[in-house]
Amino acid sequence: MVVSLGLSGCFGVPVSSLPRLMRLDFLTMDFNEVRAGLRLPAMLALRPGDATMSIKTRAEGRPETVDRFVLVETTAPAERAGLAGQARPGFALSVWRVDPNDVPRLAAIQALGRDSRTSGPRIRGSVEIRVAGGCARSAIPDGPVRISSFLKPAREESFITLTEDTDLRAAIAAADWQDKVPRCAG
Repeated sequence: MVVSLGLSGCFGVPVSSLPRLMRLDFLTMDFNEVRAGLRLPAMLALRPGDATMSIKTRAEGRPETVDRFVLVETTAPAERAGLAGQARPGFALSVWRVDPNDVPRLAAIQALGRDSRTSGPRIRGSVEIRVAGGCARSAIPDGPVRISSFLKPAREESFITLTEDTDLRAAIAAADWQDKVPRCAG
């Protein structure tokens, strides 16, 4: 399963989400609080390491850098409460966050970005949340395999819809399903 949820571009994002997304400031976000939410068909599951966040940065005259962070699932009921309105029969909700051990590395990238505003050269960047992997708990029926994704930028804010009912069949060729979405172990 390969789904890329870029915050650098808004292709496929519901129009109603754009105003909130445009107000986000990566340089001031507290990544201890940022959460990503997924609504997957109950037949699909993510394994540790399948969900990542990449930060791409580039300053004039310098090569692009890419910092990758593995997202970890948080199962606390309070974390999932904000997604309760997105529940549907036959689907599972999950909430993901940056590993707390990686937050200082993210804070350092943010500090470099803030410093570049005053001391130059200005650093530009993008954030991408990517699900690359997963497994099938049971047989995947014919027809659309719809997933949705959400972003919660801060503790006091609600989830923002990033993608709504994206069909994985459009992203994964029929011949590749067995390789891209194998049966879950156990």
